[in-house]
Amino acid sequence: MEHLYWDLGSCAGGALYEVELRGSTARVCLMDSEEYQAYLDGDEYEFHGGFFDISPVVLEVPHDDYWYLVIDSNPARIKVQVAQIFD
Repeated sequence: MEHLYWDLGSCAGGALYEVELRGSTARVCLMDSEEYQAYLDGDEYEFHGGFFDISPVVLEVPHDDYWYLVIDSNPARIKVQVAQIFD
């Protein structure tokens, strides 16, 4: 499964990330390490985010944990910039 991802590491709840999408719509998913592993394994998983066709997208880390940001789109057709805007 092709996807773009950022290993955000340990993040405190309330941290904000801004995602700028260019070239395509995408599903933007914020997942803890357990959910990300389920995603990779093709199992059921939960995430924070959704499908976006406008940007920037701002996502808030819901609680302290180890987090991944996943962009599920055609990697060849999308450009993504990610920035932490509040920690």
